[in-house]
Amino acid sequence: MNKNRAFTLIELLVVIAIIAILAAILFPVFAQAKLSAKKAACLSNAKQATLGAIMYANDSDDMFPLSEYGDDWSPQTPHITWTTTIFPYVKSGDQAVDPVAGNTVSVGKDGIFKDPAAPSVNLQDVTVEGYYFGVNRLICAADYNGGESWFDGAGQVVPSLTSTQLDSPADKVLMATKGLNSMSSGNTWNYPWIVDWQFQYIDSIASTPGDASTVYRDGDTTWDPNSPLYSPWYDTDCTPGISDGKWECAAHPRYRYMHNAVFTFVDGHTKALPRGGLKWFKNIYVQRGDLPSSNWTYGWYYPGEPY
Repeated sequence: MNKNRAFTLIELLVVIAIIAILAAILFPVFAQAKLSAKKAACLSNAKQATLGAIMYANDSDDMFPLSEYGDDWSPQTPHITWTTTIFPYVKSGDQAVDPVAGNTVSVGKDGIFKDPAAPSVNLQDVTVEGYYFGVNRLICAADYNGGESWFDGAGQVVPSLTSTQLDSPADKVLMATKGLNSMSSGNTWNYPWIVDWQFQYIDSIASTPGDASTVYRDGDTTWDPNSPLYSPWYDTDCTPGISDGKWECAAHPRYRYMHNAVFTFVDGHTKALPRGGLKWFKNIYVQRGDLPSSNWTYGWYYPGEPY
């Protein structure tokens, strides 16, 4: 007589254990594959945005767009950032009407301006700014507040640079993935640039002032708890309880791709650099003799900077 034979409890437990082991092995692989796909998309987006900036420069006497100018509260001097400036060259991203000035702007939160691994922002409200990518404001100058009555235009407004003014365009960062302010409580602002200040990248001064070869640990070490520069503010997106309300979290390069960040360079190439791989003297700093000491953004560079 044939008898139907069922699985025993032990056999079922063994099968479940095998499935659990396979899942534990495969899920991290799937997560890494998903993150790798987002990284590829981010590299592509950053590349397209960089090409847009280069095309703009080709039509503007080789001068790169300003990172920003104007302000947020005056119809006479609307706030314009590099994302709005290059939009006609890329035709991909967010566009909306500025409720104050009435002009059409892009605040860098969709299309090619987006970092797929970063937190999402409100796409419907134009007053909520994105800026997943920030430009190097030593190249793409920041002239924010240029229209205010108290603002000294002659001492504050500075021009962007041209690629021919740079000794090594292939080494100078033009754009980078950066922190967002989207998680901050009740705030909508964000920065369209990455911070360029020396003290936030180099944790030891040069033994010979002015000689870059004598700088110790020249690199972004703010993420390293062993670094004198360490701060959780630099490696978050203005997270409540950690960096909510701080400005550093919205201006520093962010390493979202297995400890890598996406950087683009003045010559147009794009690549991911690991934490610690970014060098301030080599990749960020551009000596500019035209930055007045009265400038509230750049004035600290002169005299005495860089080390």
